[in-house]
Amino acid sequence: MKKQSLKLFAMALVLGLAAIFGSASAANAQTKMTFEAPFEFHVGKDKLAAGKYALIRMDYGKYLLKGVEGEESRIVVFDNSLSNKDQSADQRVVFNRYGETYFFRGIFERQGAEGRELFESKYEKQVRKGLQDRENQLAGEKTRPQQVSLKLAK
Repeated sequence: MKKQSLKLFAMALVLGLAAIFGSASAANAQTKMTFEAPFEFHVGKDKLAAGKYALIRMDYGKYLLKGVEGEESRIVVFDNSLSNKDQSADQRVVFNRYGETYFFRGIFERQGAEGRELFESKYEKQVRKGLQDRENQLAGEKTRPQQVSLKLAK
């Protein structure tokens, strides 16, 4: 009798924990957003082809960037907050453009909300410095990238 009630208690405990963790994971369901990049772009030093991409939120500040048509995928960690200068702008991803070279820089998940930004990679710094040297700018003056935004779809 004792053995049977102990088994029933253990089964009830396991089922209860499964129900609790199952509902918690459903509440924290991954958010998937897509965008289409008409240009090649860099994430850090990696170059990704033009095409359709999915951004899947994994945890606060961590996303999986995955090519919809290809097998390319990267974990992207957004470290800094990014102020939203245009409160009426749609959900979007932001790229820095230097000439014909694009760098993935940030995301605004919701309209009017602050976004998240990647740190500038070493490669982006090299590209920016190369442009400074070619343009013979004054020492200390930074070449400013052109910001390019692409709309996110959920």
